[in-house]
Order: sequence, then structure tokens, then C-alpha cells
Amino acid sequence: MNIQSSSPTGQRSPLDYSIIVCSTFVLLLFILLLDAYEYVTVPGARHAQKQLHEGVESLTGMEIMTKKEIAELKKQLEEAKSVVHDKKVEVEEIVHKVEKMEHEIKPESAPVTEEEKEEEKEKEEEIVEKAVEKELGLDKWCGSCKWRKTPWPCDQRVSFLIGKYHVGEVEAKEALLLNKECHTRRNLRGM
Repeated sequence: MNIQSSSPTGQRSPLDYSIIVCSTFVLLLFILLLDAYEYVTVPGARHAQKQLHEGVESLTGMEIMTKKEIAELKKQLEEAKSVVHDKKVEVEEIVHKVEKMEHEIKPESAPVTEEEKEEEKEKEEEIVEKAVEKELGLDKWCGSCKWRKTPWPCDQRVSFLIGKYHVGEVEAKEALLLNKECHTRRNLRGM
């Protein structure tokens, strides 16, 4: 039995060409994907990527962060959390010492009921928060200043950090102050 092909030997059908084009396209996309995740380097891709990022940044007014910058931001957020935690512990110790001394001097002023104890605890937390903010320089926070060279104020950047990284307001502000490009840092910390 003889099976005859519709095309003469040596010639390619349009289907063959479309398969070759699709395969080449898929291979190119795969290489570009590997380049995006920095597994391989495609010559000239960095320049094209830089131009694309600059175009997107100029159109949107947003700054595109590299993996290195994101890692640095996460590091700064962790440092901020550590600094805030240390300051809170320090201030809480001071408040407890002061309360202890106050109760030794006036034992009748000690809270008796659960409601009084709850009120005192709330006052203590408020005092600790205010003291931590003062210690970190956040009592002089100016959130209306511009963050880096963007059109957004620092308060909006703090809101972004709170939403994106699920940190508290004090930690987000401290992370911005740890950022060397924030001009408020110089104003608050005297640097």
C-alpha cells in the first residue's frame, strides 16, 4: 500500500512554517521570562527594560522598584519594627517604675475595680505610644512633604506600606525615616 503525500518531497507546507514560527516565539518568550527573573542575561535586554521602566515611570509618576530595592525596603521595615519594639519596651519599663513609685507614695490611689484598672491600662498605653513617638522623633512628623522625587506625600507612602506589608503606622514612618532619600529624616533626626 502506498501513501502519497499531498506535497512533493522537499517542500514545506504552511502548517510547518506556522509551527516553526510559534515554537520560535515561545522560545523567545521563555528566554525573556528567564531574563526577567535574572536566571539568564539577554544582550540589550537591560537597556530595553530600563527604557520601558523610564517610560512607565514618566507616564504614571510611579517609581518601579528593583528586587534589590524591595529587599532593602523589607530590611528597613524589619529594622523599624525592631527599633519601635525596643523603644516601647524601654518606655513601658519607665512607666511601670513611675507607677510603682507613685503607688508607694500614695497607696490609696491604686486602682481598685476592674474598670479603674482598665482605664489605667489605657492611659498607660497612651503614654507609652506618645513617649515612643517622641523618642523616635515622630511627634515632629511632616507627612505632607514629598517622598523621594514622586508627586506623593510621605503620608501616602506610609499608607501604602501599611496596606502592602501589614505593618503599623509607627513602623511604617520609622522605615521611611531609615530611608536615606527622605529629606524629613534630616529634619527630624538632625542629620
